[in-house]
Amino acid sequence: MHKKIIIVGAGPAGVGMACLLKRCKVDAIILDQGRIGESFLSWPKEMRFISPSFTGNFFGAVDLNAITPDSSPAFGLQTEHPTGAEYAQYLRDIVEHYELDVREHTKVMKIETQKPFRLHTKKELFTCDYLIWAGGEFQFPTHIPHTTRIRDYSALPRTKHIIIGGAESGIDAAYHLTRRGDEVVVLDKSAPWNERYSDSSYGLSPYSLDRLRAIQETGLATFIDEHATEITQDHVQTENHTFSATFPALNATGFDMKKSLAGELFTITDGYPEITEHDESTKVPGVFLVGPRVRHEGAIFCFIYKFRQRFGVVAKRILASHHPSIAEYADKGFLLEDLSCCGNECEC
Repeated sequence: MHKKIIIVGAGPAGVGMACLLKRCKVDAIILDQGRIGESFLSWPKEMRFISPSFTGNFFGAVDLNAITPDSSPAFGLQTEHPTGAEYAQYLRDIVEHYELDVREHTKVMKIETQKPFRLHTKKELFTCDYLIWAGGEFQFPTHIPHTTRIRDYSALPRTKHIIIGGAESGIDAAYHLTRRGDEVVVLDKSAPWNERYSDSSYGLSPYSLDRLRAIQETGLATFIDEHATEITQDHVQTENHTFSATFPALNATGFDMKKSLAGELFTITDGYPEITEHDESTKVPGVFLVGPRVRHEGAIFCFIYKFRQRFGVVAKRILASHHPSIAEYADKGFLLEDLSCCGNECEC
């Protein structure tokens, strides 16, 4: 099957990009190895969005977690901080409303990068003129021997837990574990719990800072601003401490994009793909990136309300024109091309 555009990944980046293309009357399909919103469906049931959903469309303020200018997870889901399962339902509602062509359980096994691009799946061979990578990161965690990932807090034993990484996911783990009465040790050389940034891309969000205070009030958490220098099945060692472990340390250190097929489509430096000003791969022309790994120097687009602003940039590049729907997106704050305004701290 040949399509002008194929999008890999049916998460917020892929579905949101497909919505704009549909409005531009561009032929596109989405392929996903799992279900719509698979990464969110894989979250622990206790995990929630750190960015708040709030319906303000009638005042021209689009919900921070919306992937289209005219939708709102807060209104549709009736909650401010959705769970992963709830947000996956929002994505499915968007797919149904826009009548998007999504092929679930269609894993791309191989991509031939000479044009037209050839995407091999177990079910079918797909070809396209343009490829948009919107593959989720949650399936590709960084690998640290003798550690484990959190899939279900209720399945973890009642013991003292060691958490490697003190950013958002590390604070989330510490919050849920101390709430049930477990002691935790959080290790992170950068000590994000001591930093304050107005941009949550660089530090803890206000939601996590609220949780951090709740964690500290329990007296059950110890925060160490040191790297783990040795991790085994029965202990974790830092420069100045040794902690006994009765259960593998919890890995909250992020994700490794190189593990996916994106490692073949992009040159990845320091964990981020190298892309042009139009979010096109510098390695394979005609391949575009949407989602939380989009980065331009100091501008990091790791939240939905950030990376959705680049959908129009990609659409303009592919269409080689400014379609009226792109102009509509721009009017709603969904098109950010001038990055000179990014990176400024709030004054107070």
